[in-house]
Amino acid sequence: MGEMEFDALGAWAWDLGRSDSTGERPQPGAEIMVIPTGGTFHAKGKGTMSVSLKRANALVLGCFLAGAPAMGHAHAASPGEVPTSAYEHPQTLVTLADGRRLNLFCLGSGSPTVVMEAGGGDDSLSFQAVQARVANVTRVCSYDRAGMGFSDPSPYPTTLMHVIADLHGLLDRAHIGRPIVLVGHSDGGLYAAFYAATYGQQVGGMVLIDPDSPGLDQSALSVLDQPWLTTWRSDEQRDIAQARDCLTLARRGALIAKPSQYATCLDDPPHHDAALHHLLDTQLSRPTEQSAIYTQDVDTTPAANNTLSPAEKVFQATHFDFGDKPFVILSGTNEQSGLPLAERTKVNQAMLANQAELAARSSEGRQILIDSSTEYLQLAKPDVVVQAITEVVEKVRKRSAS
Repeated sequence: MGEMEFDALGAWAWDLGRSDSTGERPQPGAEIMVIPTGGTFHAKGKGTMSVSLKRANALVLGCFLAGAPAMGHAHAASPGEVPTSAYEHPQTLVTLADGRRLNLFCLGSGSPTVVMEAGGGDDSLSFQAVQARVANVTRVCSYDRAGMGFSDPSPYPTTLMHVIADLHGLLDRAHIGRPIVLVGHSDGGLYAAFYAATYGQQVGGMVLIDPDSPGLDQSALSVLDQPWLTTWRSDEQRDIAQARDCLTLARRGALIAKPSQYATCLDDPPHHDAALHHLLDTQLSRPTEQSAIYTQDVDTTPAANNTLSPAEKVFQATHFDFGDKPFVILSGTNEQSGLPLAERTKVNQAMLANQAELAARSSEGRQILIDSSTEYLQLAKPDVVVQAITEVVEKVRKRSAS
């Protein structure tokens, strides 16, 4: 792969002038921006920091600042953000063909419509810091996947194919015009990329926020030395076990009966807003929500002694060619804090190169590097995320007008 250089801002920057191991110059895009940020966040739900790549699911958590509350839903809404109260009730419940309802939250007007796909274990709440700002530019919709938030559960596990089918049905039933601009965070980036590969004519452009891109696990595993490779794999399986345990506890009613005893399965640390904290605990205590989290984690995590997750096997059979669609990948550069520096450096390089390769699947693709210890770039650097979305929206709008 190409080499990385540690620049004056403290971020890894891709040197476009150097070649990879094949002798071919990598093509992550015409422009690389390096933007330093600080702080970490964590997701709806539960868990502890590990060296596992599954930093996107509800099991991998961090803290924004010492003593700060949890994730994006854990900070008071700032000017320009969606008020916290908006997440205390459903917005628009859209009925799918099979009678299930998905919670859709749309703001603003205009086209193309931006559709936001949350990361693993998250729902529409994870876009609180950016959705209202994007609404100043065009219509923007987030939603809760099946079983999450205010959406009805699915009779099926939360797998790549089922998520895509639900999203497609939601867009049709909500009469959302195409082409759309897809925004995907973490595991949501996997879903967005696969949706664009499957329904290419319906997607005008994409912005992926630190996506778990196709081949990302293999890229990281290929550069790890022992004992860290074994540690990485065991952490992934530990995360699966944690999710399974939380599901078991939810089915037994233990999360409702003894929330303080099993806080790591719930909204922990608690949201500063008491009403929303109670609601999040209630949602996360449901077996249906814990099942959605667990089955999604199983689908996107390699099995023991297997480098391919079920979702990755689907990706291996998928042709990703995004033509000339406007496409931006926002990549955090320093997230694997559970690893020693040497191993962390190698893993970060491999992950950034993998995301750069995905960006290169469009002739209009580019990668923006952000020095951040969190994958929640929409919370750590919302201005950058809004700027990237606005750029893609304007390009799609210009093409539609021509």
